[in-house]
Amino acid sequence: MSIAADTQETIGVTGASGYLGSRIADHLEALGYPVIRLVRNPRSGSDERAWSLADTPDATLLSDVDLLIHCAWDMRESARDAVFATNVAGTERLLDAARNAGVKRQMLISSMSAYSGCESNYGQAKLAAEKLAGQSGDAIIIRPGLVYGDAPGGVVGAMLGIARITPVMPMIGLGNFQLYTCHEDDLLELIAYCVRTSDGLPDEPLLAAASQSIAFRDVIRRLARRRLLFIPIPWRLVWLLLKGAEALGLRSRIKSDSLIGLVRSDPAPDFSATARLPISFRSLLR
Repeated sequence: MSIAADTQETIGVTGASGYLGSRIADHLEALGYPVIRLVRNPRSGSDERAWSLADTPDATLLSDVDLLIHCAWDMRESARDAVFATNVAGTERLLDAARNAGVKRQMLISSMSAYSGCESNYGQAKLAAEKLAGQSGDAIIIRPGLVYGDAPGGVVGAMLGIARITPVMPMIGLGNFQLYTCHEDDLLELIAYCVRTSDGLPDEPLLAAASQSIAFRDVIRRLARRRLLFIPIPWRLVWLLLKGAEALGLRSRIKSDSLIGLVRSDPAPDFSATARLPISFRSLLR
């Protein structure tokens, strides 16, 4: 479905230099919306605006923004206090600035890792950010599942990087934990629909993913598009190795907390709110 812009509403997108934020900004611009990109390090000669989660926005940063899409998230930290100090506190400062600037609408890109009872620090911080957004009024909360596309990031991107080198690769446990996948194009269609629609959206978070779950090992197999032989490694051992590396100051594409989010996903996600919208999500199983 193609959604054409019917407004000149100016949209601010945080994290617009990242994997997902850049795709959101590009897609909305292609639909004809004026987009202001808020990034940590603006490119020389661009009209990007400097902002990061560590900043307190000044009075002019959002003065001409009608709709703010908050996509930025600092994934460098795994410890709970650091995750909250950076991301939740930064989100609170941003939303306060949006209210003071008279921004009419806010949209928070959250995660399906955020659910009642979630164990990961990432999911708990996203829930806290959702609560802050809810205090801002009629905020739109979108919870993408495991986002994939031509160049996925995170754990999937790291695993696919290995799969492109060798057909024999390690697997987190048996790889049988169930996930809900979201193609980036389908997520962009949902975001565009919510941008265009000012009334009648559900109040509850919108889960952006195919409602049929798929085992993590099958996600990797289908995206790699080749035969793979997996060597199971107990996930708790992988978690301990990642925690040890992080304690030494070593960084990798896979974080110990991200692993918790994968193996402890929402056991009963509620897709009913999204199902009421004219947007569908393709399944990797088809």
